[in-house]
Amino acid sequence: MSISLVKLRPFTRQDIDEFTHAVNESLSSLKPWMAWAHDDYRSDEAASWIDFTELQRSKGEAEEFAIVDGSDRLLGGAGIRFARQPGEFSALGYWVRSDAQRQGVATRAVEQLVKFAFQHPHINQLEILAAENNHASRAVALRSGFKFVDYRYGLIILESGAVNTAIYHLQRQ
Repeated sequence: MSISLVKLRPFTRQDIDEFTHAVNESLSSLKPWMAWAHDDYRSDEAASWIDFTELQRSKGEAEEFAIVDGSDRLLGGAGIRFARQPGEFSALGYWVRSDAQRQGVATRAVEQLVKFAFQHPHINQLEILAAENNHASRAVALRSGFKFVDYRYGLIILESGAVNTAIYHLQRQ
């Protein structure tokens, strides 16, 4: 299956079942890097997350999107957390369900997030953080034009504990 169209749209409560299914079928690729991904992920957890995304949006703290294809099939999630104070960067994050990986989905989602972010005049630089050994996520950052800055220990805490974090930045053109 080749995915020709990738779109971002806000999550809705209609996504709960498909979100739950996507997480559970993708645990082998999510669990090493996403602390929230665990065996038997439940629909009430998906509902709580979707409700939380609406709260974040209403407060102007973040924008979280469903990544969908041309048939509105849920491919994953992507979002931006806005900087809260001077010296912080607005940060992008993303995940893609396992059967849609290695098809450019995350890269195309990040491209759309970057355009969305830079529509906000106060955002001049974006950040992506990835666990040092999360090579797929790091490759997305590089393909999306982000530049590697440095490693810092403990910015990401996984189930196994704190890890080295690769930091990537993208300046507004």
